[in-house]
Amino acid sequence: MGLGKLGVFLKALIGMAATIGLLLFGATSASAHPGWQTYSANSNWKCGPSKSISISNYVVFQTCLITTPDKTKAQLVVVVSNRSDKTVELKGAAFDSDIYGGYDWDDDLGAGFCGYHELAAGQARGCFGDTVGYGCGLGLTHHAYIYANNSGPDWTTAFSTDHYC
Repeated sequence: MGLGKLGVFLKALIGMAATIGLLLFGATSASAHPGWQTYSANSNWKCGPSKSISISNYVVFQTCLITTPDKTKAQLVVVVSNRSDKTVELKGAAFDSDIYGGYDWDDDLGAGFCGYHELAAGQARGCFGDTVGYGCGLGLTHHAYIYANNSGPDWTTAFSTDHYC
């Protein structure tokens, strides 16, 4: 093989390796829910009641609906606050809501999911769902669930919102 053919061969080999790497390890686009993250609530947030998880009264969580100022888009976030003196293993969180296709006590997998996160004592984090068009309706119901340590799922208390158009 001459040097010219070797160069073409190496370029093709590198291209195939890059393609295989993307297939094996995933190429993902930007996402509205990259995992557990810090948060700062504002007037665009409407939250349901806080609830303790089943294994500790010192770890509380709730579901919040965040809307854009013009009320055309919305997303859910489940926020977890660790008020205990121990680290809590959050093993996952997901959503069930009318904005993600139907409130039916079953997770809406297209809405987003947050995986494992160690929530240190005194920390609070949020798991953000996808941002979607906010349809019109009355009694739109929302809630989420989490798995923590070796328990779960623990469901947040459901709450409803009305969106007049």
